[in-house]
Amino acid sequence: MPVIETVRLRLRAPRIEDLTLWTEIFTGPGSTGIGGPYTPEDAWTEFSYYTAGWMLHGHGLWSVERLSDTVLLGFVHLGLEWDDDEPELGYLFGAHAQGQGYAREAAAAARDHGFDLLDTFVSYVDPANAPSNRLALALGATRDTVAEAAMRDISDDAPHVWRHRRAA
Repeated sequence: MPVIETVRLRLRAPRIEDLTLWTEIFTGPGSTGIGGPYTPEDAWTEFSYYTAGWMLHGHGLWSVERLSDTVLLGFVHLGLEWDDDEPELGYLFGAHAQGQGYAREAAAAARDHGFDLLDTFVSYVDPANAPSNRLALALGATRDTVAEAAMRDISDDAPHVWRHRRAA
């Protein structure tokens, strides 16, 4: 899988020791926007599933570490969940890494890599998660109200669907 470096960050293959931060994110109080809180066992299952995306689809989960000290900050992914119609660009960062622009830098790098593979993909964001909605907008995505309406037909608590398109 590709390793991507930005000015401050390295996007690299997930390692088993990254499961600690993944579990904190998925079992913590902020996890309701991603369908949680999860049990530690469920977090392990999700971690394994997202990591396997590289073998199954040719894209998947990156762990994001700071170049200066290799501290793990969070995760970005370009991947498919079992019931997704199309790939999703997602971003999950630990509380210690929020508000410093790391998510934007990492997600932009993953998005740019994604455009080498795909013409379009989406980000699913909890409507109540203002920072993640602002990030999707800052990455150049636009709301896909047609996709949102289709999701609302299935569930009343459907996310915002942000569409990322390759520039013409």
